[in-house]
Amino acid sequence: MKNLIIILSVWFTVVSCSQPAPDTSAFDEGVAKFEKNKAIADATFNLFENGDLETFMNNYADDLVWSPPNTNDSLSMEAFAEGMKGWHADFENFKFKDRQYYPGVSDGDYIPDGGVRVYGTWHYNHKATGKVLETKYYGVFQFNEEGKIAYDLEWFDLGGIFAQLEE
Repeated sequence: MKNLIIILSVWFTVVSCSQPAPDTSAFDEGVAKFEKNKAIADATFNLFENGDLETFMNNYADDLVWSPPNTNDSLSMEAFAEGMKGWHADFENFKFKDRQYYPGVSDGDYIPDGGVRVYGTWHYNHKATGKVLETKYYGVFQFNEEGKIAYDLEWFDLGGIFAQLEE
């Protein structure tokens, strides 16, 4: 019996050591793309905070698909540019705090695909009233091969902003 236990232990050790390592190249490639794109997204938020909308817009693809929280439609780059100018026309002192970044994943196999999901809280002032506002935010970004944001899907409580202004 003792010899059988020794033989089985040796056999299990040999079999377990001889198994090929799983192929993690797609996962590792996805994580690397995510890290690169996360840095682009983070820098893009910083540009918006600083009011450098020209450089900010350079981080977006010309054929951007934008889905803001107040519509079920996908809007164009032109609508996006006007929207961002509108925010800066009415508000100031933007700070995007508590940023948390997570990788987007492919359907089915859940391997990081280079997409970036972000949670955080926007803090800013309404120019006309000076009122300090706060808005929780969630965004999903997909990037093209040039490293530009090609899809920008955003969720936040737009009505809550107006409610805060009326308080």
